[in-house]
Amino acid sequence: MSNMKRRYTAAAAMMMVMGLCASASAAFDENLNSYTLDSMIVEADATKNKFGDTVTEQSYYRTGGDVKVITREEIEKRHYTDVTEAIKRIPGVSFQNCGYRGGEYGFNSYNNSMAINGDTRVIILVDGRRVDNSTSTRFGSTTNGGTRTMADLNQIINVEAIDKIEVIKGPGASVYGADATGGVINIITRKGGVENKGTIDLATGSWHKHVYNISYAGSAGDDKSWHYFVSATRNMASNSKYKDGVTGNNYTYEGTNYKEEGVNLRVDKDFNDKQNLKIWYDHQNGKDGYPITARNYKYWSQEGWDQTLDNVNNKVPTKDNPGYRNLFSLDALAGSYNSYKSNDVDISYTFDKDNGMDSFIRIYDQNHHYWGKDIYPDWVKGWGFPGNPNFNDFMESQGPFDMSPTRIRDEKNRGIQLQYGKSVGVNDLLASVTYDKAKTFTNSYKRASKVWKTSKVERDSILGFIQDKIHINDKWDITPAIRYSHYGTYDNTAEDGSTSSVNNSSSSTITPTINTQYAFDDTMSAYFGWTKIYRPVKAGDLTLQDEKLWNGMKLEDEKGDVWTFGVRKDLSDKTSVAVHYDWTEMSNAVTSYSVMTKIVNNVPEYENRAVNARETKKSFNVTADHRFDDHWNLSLSYSHMKDKWKAKAGMDFDPNISLDKNRNVNALINSYRPANYYSANLSYENGRWYTGLLANLYSGCDTSLYTDSSFLVLDWNLNYEVNKDLTAYVTVSNLTNEAYENTALYNYGPGAAPQPGRCIMVGMKYSF
Repeated sequence: MSNMKRRYTAAAAMMMVMGLCASASAAFDENLNSYTLDSMIVEADATKNKFGDTVTEQSYYRTGGDVKVITREEIEKRHYTDVTEAIKRIPGVSFQNCGYRGGEYGFNSYNNSMAINGDTRVIILVDGRRVDNSTSTRFGSTTNGGTRTMADLNQIINVEAIDKIEVIKGPGASVYGADATGGVINIITRKGGVENKGTIDLATGSWHKHVYNISYAGSAGDDKSWHYFVSATRNMASNSKYKDGVTGNNYTYEGTNYKEEGVNLRVDKDFNDKQNLKIWYDHQNGKDGYPITARNYKYWSQEGWDQTLDNVNNKVPTKDNPGYRNLFSLDALAGSYNSYKSNDVDISYTFDKDNGMDSFIRIYDQNHHYWGKDIYPDWVKGWGFPGNPNFNDFMESQGPFDMSPTRIRDEKNRGIQLQYGKSVGVNDLLASVTYDKAKTFTNSYKRASKVWKTSKVERDSILGFIQDKIHINDKWDITPAIRYSHYGTYDNTAEDGSTSSVNNSSSSTITPTINTQYAFDDTMSAYFGWTKIYRPVKAGDLTLQDEKLWNGMKLEDEKGDVWTFGVRKDLSDKTSVAVHYDWTEMSNAVTSYSVMTKIVNNVPEYENRAVNARETKKSFNVTADHRFDDHWNLSLSYSHMKDKWKAKAGMDFDPNISLDKNRNVNALINSYRPANYYSANLSYENGRWYTGLLANLYSGCDTSLYTDSSFLVLDWNLNYEVNKDLTAYVTVSNLTNEAYENTALYNYGPGAAPQPGRCIMVGMKYSF
């Protein structure tokens, strides 16, 4: 059977099962037989609230929306090595990345995005605290529409220190911010239990990939009121391999090697049932290869190399020079890299708890350091074709390369947060205020002048909210809320003391929101929410102003509205379904587009400019979950999203724009990602055995940008409990060695961002 037939057969089978099982629990979360909730064991019959949502330590924040929870048990059984692996099975969550760690969420993050229901305005939190930096220039709006998730998703915390991950679709909690349009990913950290316990988890496999994890947790003191958790991890690999979608051959992806490490410490002191102290420290560091793109093997020859250089010399546009991306092979061969180091501290004192709501004061300090070097284009001219047998000898004759960084960035932000919760009759009142001071220091090496350029960006923020979760009756909650946001001026100072005038004004706004949930009975519930969106222009957005602005106008803050609606239904005690729908209407969003700038001889002329525009975004996903018996479980989902950008009054977008002619924001944001996502998650557990199979089908891909119209990717794992202390396991990602991409790079053609091929890991976990 051909690859194409296999893909469509699999897709048909998935949809058939979905139709037969039009019955799965919307709130189904894997491995919810029991789990730890703030040092207490929660049994299966107490894991859900009356609306079908999984209960966690921070459930009181939620006010609606579709919520999925990844438990510690699932993380361990599936052997996730980072946050991306863990949440990619969640319906509605999608990733677009370049297929290697050095560019995923590192120094150069512009090749990547993560979205919930098609919206990349996603907030990342650790224990309910936002971890983004408002002055970071590594993230922001892009020329293909949309924004970037404002945090290093895989560099926030090592997965060994994670207890649960909450994924909330849509802005279903006012506390998280007026810019959480797509949703929220809340990482809840591990707390030591009553018993002292340690684990050692070791794995090895393809591409010399090694994973080392060790943790120890427990309690101390005569009354066991002190709790501690400490973990350390190391994750490394040499260059990965991948299957090329153009040639069908397997290749080594030069420059994809990495080595990453982390240490996490959490200490808790429980004074009584309502008061406790938490001290949390997290350290991460890593050095990742940076190949930029994969090669185009159709032009990987002496002739193709010479033609590529001729095109460069003749100033042929990159998108019309298909072999151009091969020049980046020199980066990979010479050792270009991205590195990072972070140290985060969070100290929280909870002074009261009322009806599940925490009242606390928190101080935090984040210090993130990024540096790196890309060799190209320092030494392209005069170098021969890397495929030439004499190339390595020639490369060695040049002597050792200067691998000192050519770009350095430090991001710091610290702040203080006060939260107070009080239950009064049917009202659960929750209020919070946060003061945040963010800074970014950037050092860039200018090749032409051979000097370093230094700049500093600072911004202070005051963020507050108040909400009232009104329990109308046992079946109905309504939660109105308002949020106050004040962002100070950007203090952007260059080394020579000059201050940028770009976006130098402060802003303050109040944004309302209302969410409601209703339980029709024990088997069915629905939710609805409306939120006024406000996202201030970020420092990363201002990089668009390196391009020409339309009519010289500065970029304005993003504003809009988002509506969320969903229904859950348990068709039986084994089966349930859910439907989730989002509609976002941005009256003022940031992007770049081809806009009419002048008329010459009655003929309009268009140029690509940074603009504020209107944006309409719609998304839809449906999930179905079925428990066949005590051993077999199946979860199915389908997601679809669509964006439409329009010119604001006074602007004239190029009506004849095409993907080949210019950068078309509507084509880029929709065609540059798969149109449809199908997912099937099957698990089996019986005694000492546990196995899981995750299937992701990406379809509706534009074949002028992708190497195929659809991709079917399978991940599989198998666990065997040798005894109560020892578990052996094997994991296989990309089981069928599929050639696939989940994003496209406009200038470099199909196949420029391939995902890794089949990777097999074998490991053992020992508890003591």
